[in-house]
Amino acid sequence: MRLMATLLLLGVTFSAQAQYYMNIRQNDGTRLRYAVSSVDSIWFDNGDDEHEYVDLGLKVKWATCNVGAEKPEDYGDYFTWGDTTTYYKPGYAQEHPQNHWKEEYIDSYYDEIYGYEWTSYKYNIGDYDNNFIKYSTEGMMGNLGYNGFLDNLTTLVPDDDVAHAKWGGDWRMPTIEDYYELVNNCDCEWTTQNGVNGLKVTSRKDSSLSIFLPAAGFRLDKNLEDFGSRGHYWLSSLETRFPMDGKSFEFFSNDVGGGNDLRCYGLSVRPVRP
Repeated sequence: MRLMATLLLLGVTFSAQAQYYMNIRQNDGTRLRYAVSSVDSIWFDNGDDEHEYVDLGLKVKWATCNVGAEKPEDYGDYFTWGDTTTYYKPGYAQEHPQNHWKEEYIDSYYDEIYGYEWTSYKYNIGDYDNNFIKYSTEGMMGNLGYNGFLDNLTTLVPDDDVAHAKWGGDWRMPTIEDYYELVNNCDCEWTTQNGVNGLKVTSRKDSSLSIFLPAAGFRLDKNLEDFGSRGHYWLSSLETRFPMDGKSFEFFSNDVGGGNDLRCYGLSVRPVRP
């Protein structure tokens, strides 16, 4: 809960020439200094409501921005299913093709870059999709676990949920149930907002309330695909029939639907909270 503290200057007369400052000393001795004339208000919070959200009248509230974004129209970052880091360096999410990879995804000996593929995927050993070491179920194709490994985990645990890992508090990735509630109780419209194509989702209980999901595309290998024409967003649910896939939802100009994507793809994430 945010506690607002308004800066009140009562019964104090300042000369027109004087400049007053608010000083804050941190635990490490660092001092922050602000001109009082530039301060509108001061507030204290528990760190849980740093990110804005919209109450669309559903069981969960949806964030106004993607993970890694600063405003609704920003694409944000791209994550594989169950990983909380990107393969590229901060600030280069939209580079196409990607030329700013983190060192751990570059094989200097072979001069090869490992992009969003099985070789790089955190919970897979090897180059194929049948060597999982976490989130492994038998599925319809038999055991896909590494050397017979099965944990039957079907929903991301908090440490592997990038929304929770990055934002903390009660934030998390949506489940498949959250997605169905959203599309079944809101109106979805393909639109352009501030020059960015995407999906506007409006509450049926209050048409003044909506969120915007940019069509940020997805990352496959070293490339950024479908940006501007499709949105691909991870859900925290595993596709148990084919555990090489995580559940997702995607949209384009003519359709909105649930789907599956290979866990090694880099997709967008839009957090939710109670």
